[in-house]
Amino acid sequence: MSQDLYGILGVGKDASASEIKSAYRKIARKYHPDVNKEAGSEAKFKDIQKAYSVLSDPQRKQRYDQFGVADDSAAGSGGSGFGGFEGFSSNFGGNFEDIFDTFFGGSSRSQSSRSSSGEDLRFDLKITLEEAATGVEKDIEFYHLENDSGSAKKCSECNGLGQVKVVQRTMLGSFQQISTCPTCKGRGVIGQKKVKKKLSITIPAGIESGNQLRIAGEGNAGPIGGSAGDLYVFITVSEHDYFQRDGSDIYITLELPFTQLILGCSIDIPVLNGNATLKVPSGTQTDTRFRIKSKGLPRVQGFGKGDMYVKVIALFPKHLSSKEKQLVEQFQELRNDSVSTRNIEDCIVKR
Repeated sequence: MSQDLYGILGVGKDASASEIKSAYRKIARKYHPDVNKEAGSEAKFKDIQKAYSVLSDPQRKQRYDQFGVADDSAAGSGGSGFGGFEGFSSNFGGNFEDIFDTFFGGSSRSQSSRSSSGEDLRFDLKITLEEAATGVEKDIEFYHLENDSGSAKKCSECNGLGQVKVVQRTMLGSFQQISTCPTCKGRGVIGQKKVKKKLSITIPAGIESGNQLRIAGEGNAGPIGGSAGDLYVFITVSEHDYFQRDGSDIYITLELPFTQLILGCSIDIPVLNGNATLKVPSGTQTDTRFRIKSKGLPRVQGFGKGDMYVKVIALFPKHLSSKEKQLVEQFQELRNDSVSTRNIEDCIVKR
């Protein structure tokens, strides 16, 4: 996962620029290598420098707040459709070593191998709950950078590394900082072209909002001799009109006439991608919840499916005809349910 830059400086996300600067000066002085000789202080100081360099720059701070990525080349989301791509940089901040790597090329590459690779890309894809229940094939279109064989060459400014060293002078002394190469924009190569590409991807059944699919080698081209970055597809499952989801379980609420709850009934109800029969026994109380086994979504990291839960609510008429009112009064008399004949203590729900 990407670092919590606010946590490194010990400030909240709503901290002002002056509060961030003050926190940086205080903590940097504590962990400066010339002052703190404890093991790990130098690494801690580098994290502090990185955090401040991002949070003190309004544009980089905005990108970090929005996408959680601290690199200069971090990007916005693409939206469904195509063309909404930007690079995540070769040091992509997310932790994508999850179950979906098994679908698209194995575990994530090490940091050392990423340093000579092209930028990773992000694509946001929205699917329906029904598609999440069954899995689906989706065709997507996006743009990525490819090396132009006719003009591509290694960037002389950074020697193909995509990064340059910058010396920054502060009140604490001079510090060396690594930043994105301004000539090649971190790509390590001069002479690339933007190309539209189409891909067909498999969305596994049971996927949830926030899950990512990694497709190896479909990001931006790397420096000459380096590998391409990866494509990360971020999934959003749309809200359903009447189903609610909790993991692999789904929930639905039905309003049934109070007479059906009194007498009992058998009704056909919708489930994901089909129908099922629900038997409501006579005397069912309002807010009763029924479970229909294995009518939820597949469990991606396990076996089988979740369940479906159906809550029934008694629906009472707001107005009665004279005949209906007469019948209800007769029913009330048969059950001896009038207020005058009932003990009020019997009506109180005990805690």
